[in-house]
Amino acid sequence: STGDGAWFRQASAPAWFPPPHERFAPLSRPVVKCRPPLPPPPCTGCIGCFLPRRLPGQWEGSAQLFYARLRGTASYGSSLYGYWDTEINFNDDLGLPGHKYVGEYTARYQFRPRWAFHYSILPFETENTHLLERSFYFGGWLYPAGTMVRTKWQFVYQKVGLLFQPIVTPHAIVTVFNYWLFQDQRLRVLNEVCSSGTCRTIDRTRQMIMSGIEFQRCIRTLPNGCTFSCDNRIGLGYLDDTFVVDLQLGGQFSVPMNVGRWGYARGGYRYLDLKEDRNDQRLDTTLEGWFIEAGLIF
Repeated sequence: STGDGAWFRQASAPAWFPPPHERFAPLSRPVVKCRPPLPPPPCTGCIGCFLPRRLPGQWEGSAQLFYARLRGTASYGSSLYGYWDTEINFNDDLGLPGHKYVGEYTARYQFRPRWAFHYSILPFETENTHLLERSFYFGGWLYPAGTMVRTKWQFVYQKVGLLFQPIVTPHAIVTVFNYWLFQDQRLRVLNEVCSSGTCRTIDRTRQMIMSGIEFQRCIRTLPNGCTFSCDNRIGLGYLDDTFVVDLQLGGQFSVPMNVGRWGYARGGYRYLDLKEDRNDQRLDTTLEGWFIEAGLIF
């Protein structure tokens, strides 16, 4: 009892302490280190598969290595002494190589959530010295069989334009594009019959428009955020008496690199065909084969 009237009563069970000889006894179970739980995957909250997104203000750069089969025909007639014309084949008649590694370089800037600028260039040059197996006319000159010719073919393929994405979902993106297409080719055939100043050259520069569509579809997203997807696109070029088909079918593997940046690798098959609708100085060429590409979104 205390002076203020409060009463205290001892607990029914006193506190228990182990005897001294057991206070420092070894535990019955050894101490083990507990592993923390694994962090959640980057796509927590995502539904199934998701594609890389390009944010406003981001740049994208890529380089494509195209193992192209080179094919082409040329026709350069002359009416100086009557009309003389022969359609010549790049490989069989001129001896140009049938395959070549070609590089294409692309830059892209995303200035709005669905709009982007695009620029790409595909240049190459090839030449060869060949013994003619048949005679042909080229620019009014007769190139007789059994003579040596030196042929040089220069090729430039540039595109500048806008891309717009009308459909953007986590697992599919549809892009339409419209480009100004600049295409320049020069074919020069030299032999001992004509000097370098009088031999004929086809020099064709085309100013065209290309319109097309690209479809990307997610196939699978891995737990670490890497994504497999298909990436197919087709562009059709027109105007300047020329028609162009640029088709790419392939797949893409994308890797997240933090802060919205991505790295990716593409591979597939490409078909690039240019056909002219004219009778004089006609130059038709085709490049087709497998390609690989590496790019960075930053």
